[in-house]
Amino acid sequence: MTDEALASFVSDLDRTDLPASVVERASLVVADTIGAVLGGASDPAVAALARRWADENGGESTIMGTAGERTTAYRAAFVNAAAGSVLELDEGHRFAAGHPAIHVLPALLADGESAYRSGDEFLTAFVAGYEAAVRAAGAVVPLVDGLHPHGVWGGVGTAAAVARLRGLDAETTLDAMRMAANYAQHTRFEAATEGATVRNGYVGMSNLSGVLAVDQAESGFTGLDDGVVRHLEPVAADGPDRSALADGLGERWEIERGYFKVHAACRYTHAALDAVALLVEETGVGAADIDAVTVETYPAAAALSEPAPQNALQAKFSVPFAVASALTAGETGKEAFTDEALTKTALGFARRVDVVATEEFAARAPDERGARVTVETVDGERYAREVRAARGGERDPFTESELRAKFDRLVAPVIGDGGVDGLWTAATEPAAPRVLCALTRA
Repeated sequence: MTDEALASFVSDLDRTDLPASVVERASLVVADTIGAVLGGASDPAVAALARRWADENGGESTIMGTAGERTTAYRAAFVNAAAGSVLELDEGHRFAAGHPAIHVLPALLADGESAYRSGDEFLTAFVAGYEAAVRAAGAVVPLVDGLHPHGVWGGVGTAAAVARLRGLDAETTLDAMRMAANYAQHTRFEAATEGATVRNGYVGMSNLSGVLAVDQAESGFTGLDDGVVRHLEPVAADGPDRSALADGLGERWEIERGYFKVHAACRYTHAALDAVALLVEETGVGAADIDAVTVETYPAAAALSEPAPQNALQAKFSVPFAVASALTAGETGKEAFTDEALTKTALGFARRVDVVATEEFAARAPDERGARVTVETVDGERYAREVRAARGGERDPFTESELRAKFDRLVAPVIGDGGVDGLWTAATEPAAPRVLCALTRA
């Protein structure tokens, strides 16, 4: 069974097996994800949950972005993962159609903090979990209509990472991964597009259940034969592809095919936002000059067409609002997608943005997820710019300095300017979980 091959790969993976390019990439993903967690820790609902759990019971795992509050590994994995997904700035993977790192890292830090693990052990486990998560996704993507990818396949990666960090054998690792697949959630995409913030807990529950599955496996619980695919099969729109679970193991490193984000919105909006940036830079046109905007793109992006979002989450899944924010406020980062950013000016402009799915862009996906933005000015001029794929991926990657600048913007307000250098260095080494978590305290 191909899930057996995947479990063997996870349990056998050694730090010396990782090519230098994988180590470099994984270290940047760790740093970027920690930045997203700290940036999202101030979200009111996340912060309230963190206070509740810190007050209710003790524990050995750090709630990141706080003054050192602790809770159980389960709860820390949940709340830190929720913080990392709330801004929509966490790393993603276009072929998985989701975000592997945030499904793996919070649980790994929470579990690794309570029993000392080295930086090498941590990095190896992170890569193992990431590779397992993407291959679980590959077995079932595309998902059936209406499902959000968060919380569906990611728990398999969570369990793989934690099992590897604990040094479990292939049989126990396999049971953990199979049980984690059993805990896949029936996550609805409408939660994002309608602004229901239960969506921000999807990855939290996935992290929590992955740790639980490893505890169960170590305690003697067993998984269903062929359980990774059999549990996830109902979510696969075209039926499962078992071969994806073992495809390219040790030869193709999926972590090198992920993407980073600087726009704090759904990835489906990014090509349009990049096209807007090009258009403004090259023509000098501004919001006051524009009468109407047309965005041509692929169907999944065109579906995000709500022009009047009611809260920050819904705004992140609205192409019209994202474009309006870029043009009226010149901002697409964290501050562009808050409740306070839903101004009359931005919402009024969003009504001028028409979003259209075209066969041209549909045919290019998923290899290219692009967009063309055309503006008509009040003077009757017409300008258009096209982006074949959003920045941050393989075709147009961000530099390390750009990622560091993003990290600084998210982290400095939480831990202070004086702590940023130390955390960046520790995250990109990366250091042991206990050291990393200590450096994330406000």
